[in-house]
Amino acid sequence: MEQIDVSNPVQVEKVERYCTLANVYYSLEKKVNSKNILTEIKNGSQKYIKTNPAVSEMAKINAQMINLSKDMGLSAPPPGVKALAEAGYKESDLI
Repeated sequence: MEQIDVSNPVQVEKVERYCTLANVYYSLEKKVNSKNILTEIKNGSQKYIKTNPAVSEMAKINAQMINLSKDMGLSAPPPGVKALAEAGYKESDLI
């Protein structure tokens, strides 16, 4: 909250939404572990295996959290970007 204008209701709402999404993500993460990524479905005489629906929901929530953090200006560059910038490589090194 130190990085936003707390008198701006839009910014406060974005932070609250981000926190809510994080809570939902972590509760789904507790339900999904290495043993139940795939789930068995029984439909009458049919029996098949499919991905746990919580996994796709986690991916959607993660995307929303990333978009919100970008919108709030809190995103960090992808891992390795800083290391490449500090490595001193030039475009001519690729030739």
